[in-house]
Amino acid sequence: MMGFGFGDGISSLLWSFSMLFSMLLPVIIIIGVVYLVMSLFERRKKHLDGESNTPEPMVILKKRYANGEISKEDFSAMKEDLLRG
Repeated sequence: MMGFGFGDGISSLLWSFSMLFSMLLPVIIIIGVVYLVMSLFERRKKHLDGESNTPEPMVILKKRYANGEISKEDFSAMKEDLLRG
């Protein structure tokens, strides 16, 4: 049985898949590049805002003082320890 000018059924199916793949490949690549750029900018923004995965000790100390977990004297003493290194 003859196909639509592309040979038998299997070769026409493979041809169709190769055409579909060749049309979708640039779209997939563009989406991947956009996702990569967006994630890099988001990571950079978090770093500049001080929202990294490992908060710095001074940020933790300020949050504890703001939440009332430590007194002003404890805050001052701990701050001096951190600043001395």
